[in-house]
Amino acid sequence: IVLNVGWFPHSVMQQARTHRVGVSFDVQSMRYTGDRITKAASGELDLEEVFYLRPLGNYSDRQGKKYAYSAEQRAIDLDLCRRAAERYAELLAAGFAEEHARGILPFDYRQHFVVSFTLRALLHFLDLRAKRDAQQEIRALCDLIWPHLQLWAPQVAEWYELSRLHKARLAP
Repeated sequence: IVLNVGWFPHSVMQQARTHRVGVSFDVQSMRYTGDRITKAASGELDLEEVFYLRPLGNYSDRQGKKYAYSAEQRAIDLDLCRRAAERYAELLAAGFAEEHARGILPFDYRQHFVVSFTLRALLHFLDLRAKRDAQQEIRALCDLIWPHLQLWAPQVAEWYELSRLHKARLAP
């Protein structure tokens, strides 16, 4: 199966691409897509169409430490994204290459990628990334992939949902 994935933060692509066997990725490099960032810098695009920030709320890390992401903290982070986009635009205007300028961008810019899975590789991916304690953004990707698996291999998906989905068992 081949899936076109868009608008996910860069960290999701990095998590997804750690799965190599039976998987192929084509990833947007940000070398040829700087126009979106310069449009965010000028206000033509909303910052959150270019950069990903988690929603406000209460979170916990993998060790169970709890914390809150407040509106005040998020405003600071949005300002950082705005300033980085502005600096990126300045660098491009000064003649810098996109691959040089992108180094100052926040890590979780939104990214597009195309991924192809064998059926076994997709099930293994879901074993690892759809589990309850996986990062919420990669779980969201799994939730979006799930209906495609159900259409592609309905009997396998039915079995998988009953026996493995969200259980963090590793594929044999």
